[in-house]
Amino acid sequence: MNNLSQKLKRYFRGKFQADLNAGLTVSMVVIPQAMAYSAIAGINPIYGLFTAILPTIIAALTSSFPFLITGPTNPTALVTASVLIVYANRPDYFEFVVALAIIAGVFKILFGVLKLGHLSRYISNSVLVGFLSAVGVLIISSQIGNLFGFDLSSQGGLFGIMTQTIQNITDLNRYTTFVSLISVGLMILIRKVNRKLPAALFTIIIATLFVMLTGWLGEQGVNPVELPSQTAFGFHIPKISFSDVITLGVSGAAVALFGIMETVTVAKSMSQMTGGEFDPSKEMVSQGLASFVGGFFQCMPSAASPSRTVINVVNGAKTKMAAIISGIGVGIFLLLFAGLIGYIPSAALAAVVIISSAGLINPNLIKTTWQSGNKSKVAMSVTFLSTLFLPLEYAIYLGILTTILIYLGESSHINLSYIVETDDGDFIELPLEEILKEDPKIAIINIEGDLYFAAVEDLQTRVNEILESGVKVMILRFRRTHLLASTGLIALDRLIQSARDKNVRVLFCGLQKEVLEPLEAAGMTEILGESQIFHAQSRLYQSTQQALKAAKNILGKQAQDERNKENQA
Repeated sequence: MNNLSQKLKRYFRGKFQADLNAGLTVSMVVIPQAMAYSAIAGINPIYGLFTAILPTIIAALTSSFPFLITGPTNPTALVTASVLIVYANRPDYFEFVVALAIIAGVFKILFGVLKLGHLSRYISNSVLVGFLSAVGVLIISSQIGNLFGFDLSSQGGLFGIMTQTIQNITDLNRYTTFVSLISVGLMILIRKVNRKLPAALFTIIIATLFVMLTGWLGEQGVNPVELPSQTAFGFHIPKISFSDVITLGVSGAAVALFGIMETVTVAKSMSQMTGGEFDPSKEMVSQGLASFVGGFFQCMPSAASPSRTVINVVNGAKTKMAAIISGIGVGIFLLLFAGLIGYIPSAALAAVVIISSAGLINPNLIKTTWQSGNKSKVAMSVTFLSTLFLPLEYAIYLGILTTILIYLGESSHINLSYIVETDDGDFIELPLEEILKEDPKIAIINIEGDLYFAAVEDLQTRVNEILESGVKVMILRFRRTHLLASTGLIALDRLIQSARDKNVRVLFCGLQKEVLEPLEAAGMTEILGESQIFHAQSRLYQSTQQALKAAKNILGKQAQDERNKENQA
């Protein structure tokens, strides 16, 4: 008890003030963001505020990374709206949103329990840049109707929205448009003056005061945010059928996958800034609990927020308490000022959404990705276009599949090089083609890459060329090989047999545990013989020197055998 008391005293003396400052700053930022993001998801802004309370606190308590801020996010809101578009016109649409939060939470927990956190490595930067850029375009386009004061249907996707905008542009409401332009201008101006100021909060307050003083709110077509009849924060079981729950399974998995992408990306970048560590699988469970429990308390699907996490870190957060304080701050705001939400003009929220979403489109990242090679161009372009023109749940899967295919393509090419010992006893690395030019009796071939089904054909083709060159002893160096799959084992067995048919001896060197164990399990060490296998040592090229010495002994013995035969003849 005394230890706990001392820890609390130390915390309040040394860290509480910093956490309080960071948490309250995040609260000011998240209030307008949460309302805006819930509007993107197609539900009332108050439910976005609910999502900024409970999921934020739950994730903070269970997260492996202390500075992560969880809650409603821009991309997750759009993914939610996209996967539920078939239910958009139903009066019970809200029930599907909270049910989706629960189902997505279950999938996240399942992914975490199964330790699938490492799957995040297959989501490349190219895919993320393409996806987030397209999401930014889609979110901005979805707010055009609110920006200009006319109704737009989300049917038909981006093309449908653009077509409707052109058809309805003459019907724009000049008062709504004026409020929108003022709000956009305020967002940009405040950010330029001081990036640390809560630009969205100040913009909404100023825009709300403006429309109230001018009498435009409701009178001149400037629509306010509508509050639902029931606004109590409490336990709620989604009222949807079991068959609908089953139907939402694929959508829930897609939302979960994207939430994981978003969370892992945020945590990775912030851990580099803070020096902290995080466990991807544990983070999946944490985010899953936040979304699952939140769904039963009228919350939309949640994820880690890039912008609010950065604000939390930049403002000096020391512990998880900063995130908890931010959630409590939003709760206090709801208790005291929930009635004022109905005076906020929808046009101001649209402006906040548009300026915030524009940040998802990063020209510098796009340029860097485009210049980094054709594979990056393809991955980014495929993901960008599929996100714009396909249902988002399919775009997410396609983006991940594109990354995996690119990874398989890159790893399917084994890098082979020719290692030569100099007169000084050092080793130099040359292109493999030099073997065919020099026609050596001993060839040391360095294998760099993983030996699995996609890579073995390349290995077999190139090594067979060397076997035809007149080499007598071939040393295969595996120091830079870290995976030996069953197909790789079969390929090596065939190479050994081909070498023996051509009277070429084969030695293995640089063998590390991950390569040696499958060789032993397959019985290949017995086929080669222990004297022809050299384990990796702590000193580089030590096993290569041992193998080279053995190869020279083999050549010497072969030469002696030939001389003996000649003498006998």
